[in-house]
Amino acid sequence: MKMAIDHFRAVENALSCARNPRMPKTVVAIDYDDGADVVYVKFKHTRIVDNEPLDKEGLVMASLDAQKKVVGLVIMGVSKFVEKCKG
Repeated sequence: MKMAIDHFRAVENALSCARNPRMPKTVVAIDYDDGADVVYVKFKHTRIVDNEPLDKEGLVMASLDAQKKVVGLVIMGVSKFVEKCKG
């Protein structure tokens, strides 16, 4: 049985573990894929043209629009980010 997680806290913790570019303040959608343990966060409804890793492991990815602005996040293995990073 999988444990329920606080997705918003996990996203916040993942960003504290990653190189944190300026993130938009408004979240328009957040989806969790339970089977893959992945959270998808949208800051804006727009076309994504590229992704950029924000951490060494490549678990936190910024979704970028044509102007290279962060419009979303993909956080893989999100249950690992329930606890804050150390260091």
